[in-house]
Amino acid sequence: MRIVFSLLVFLLLSAQFLDIFHRLPESWYTYHPTKTQFIPSLLNFLGGGGVLAGAAFLTFTVTTLLFGRVYCSFFCPLGIGMDIVRWIAKFPARNRFLKKSTLGRYCARALKLSWGPAWNKLRLAAVIFAALLIALGFTSLLGFLDPYSLFGKIFGLIVFPGLSLANNEFSNIMIERGVYTFKAVNGDVRFSLAIFAMALLILAGISALSIWRGRFYCNTLCPVGGFLGWLSRYSLFRLELVPESCGGCGLCERECKAQCIDAKNRRLDFSRCVLCFDCVRTCPRGGVQYVFHLPFASRGRKVASAGSPGAARCSLPEAAQVQPGSMGRREFVRSIPAFAALFCTAAKLKEGQPLPAPTDSDVPYEILPDATPYRLRGERPDKRLPVPPGGVDLKNFFNKCTGCQICVATCPSQILKPSLTEWGLNGIMKPFMDFTKGFCVHECRACTLVCPSDALRPLSVEEKKVEKIGTAIFREDLCVVKTDETDCSACGEHCPVTAIEMLPYNMDKHLYIPHVHADICIGCGACENVCPVLPHKALVVQGIRVIKKAKVFDESMRLHQPAPAPAAAEPPPVIDGDNPFPF
Repeated sequence: MRIVFSLLVFLLLSAQFLDIFHRLPESWYTYHPTKTQFIPSLLNFLGGGGVLAGAAFLTFTVTTLLFGRVYCSFFCPLGIGMDIVRWIAKFPARNRFLKKSTLGRYCARALKLSWGPAWNKLRLAAVIFAALLIALGFTSLLGFLDPYSLFGKIFGLIVFPGLSLANNEFSNIMIERGVYTFKAVNGDVRFSLAIFAMALLILAGISALSIWRGRFYCNTLCPVGGFLGWLSRYSLFRLELVPESCGGCGLCERECKAQCIDAKNRRLDFSRCVLCFDCVRTCPRGGVQYVFHLPFASRGRKVASAGSPGAARCSLPEAAQVQPGSMGRREFVRSIPAFAALFCTAAKLKEGQPLPAPTDSDVPYEILPDATPYRLRGERPDKRLPVPPGGVDLKNFFNKCTGCQICVATCPSQILKPSLTEWGLNGIMKPFMDFTKGFCVHECRACTLVCPSDALRPLSVEEKKVEKIGTAIFREDLCVVKTDETDCSACGEHCPVTAIEMLPYNMDKHLYIPHVHADICIGCGACENVCPVLPHKALVVQGIRVIKKAKVFDESMRLHQPAPAPAAAEPPPVIDGDNPFPF
């Protein structure tokens, strides 16, 4: 049952990254399962989204105190993916034709698991480091620890582009054979080689850890696993070894992907247990049971190691003894203020955090006032990037976005790209808008609906039409109307909000030049996309720090009112009769 439910959650989460044809209905984006992820829900909660925004974070916190780490086994897509990798790796080791080969023997040796000590200091360091990243607003670095963000980077930067390119290649092959049934998709999934290399390194690292060490990442490096593992020490229901039934055969230890069962000493570290229940399924004698447990029933007791003089004096059953590295009630109470202070500090710092001020050393553009013409610096335009629709402002976008790539995979126009240096060091892997191959469609709001952390807030169609994310800046000295004395009105024809007005320039040659109404322009990039000037566009969208509402075009806003049409000549008098010469 657990496997079926976990696979269903994994498929639902993967569907959004595999929708290359963008056929999923809008209701799917509204109620999609990415809202159930821990870190995005926490960021939304700390960012002032309210209790409903942090429902997933609060739900899994309470659920862990009741039943254990339910999130890690049932809802975490990266954890489920690691289990799938281990299942695939077991095939060469169990196949009767491959198990005697070099690959089969290597997989069989690598898949053997045994009890391992808990890396408690490293677990605590990962949780504290994640809390500091949240407090300081470095959510891009947090995205390299958050399990959902890592899952999104793998699927959004490897699986989605690969599936798109494979579909297009198959479509081209079928077209060459005269079959036009298979449709090609927007295959512009190009991004920097460094971005792809980082995603590939993440995939290789997670896969290697899952094969050799099971859930080592979940119990050591993952801040979500560390935090929920700390809470699971005090859960009301937990898995325990029953001394009366356990025969010490070690089957449960070899099947435990969390390496939390010590069959020799009959110990189970529930803080590392991910509730896969493989041990319960494997044990033939019912030596592992899921039972009710009082969190502080074993206060102040210590376990004596096997063979030591104090072992004989320990009268408590081994299932009730406090395991090494666990905490008593006193330590638990003492640790509450520390964790509370961490998250309160994060919330306060987020409220009063100043807007990130990129410098010339880490951002390839200067901070320019709104509607300031961009300048050329060498061969590179001095440009300020716009925040994607629904981003509220630069501060909200930077504090909440973890670079999970769900918006990049969902964008039908493929204008959202993962950044490398475009946003600076704190903006690595965050999406930015590239109008080279497209523009932001006027009615499209897909990216605003799928964002799990509310870095891009949901928008209605009416709100999206007037959402001003930037202003188009016009450079007259680069326009072909002036440089080549060629008629061009592509920008005015493609503007969806009529923010570009063509004004008379040289009426002897019937030339008109564009003028941008800054208060009407929404920064969709349609003008920048169609501008034929290369390498530097005559029209470039400059981002604004705070997204606002644009004005709606009205005929009274025109600077050049067309001349009134000449009055129509009076119609000739109606002549009765058939005689054309009445006089």
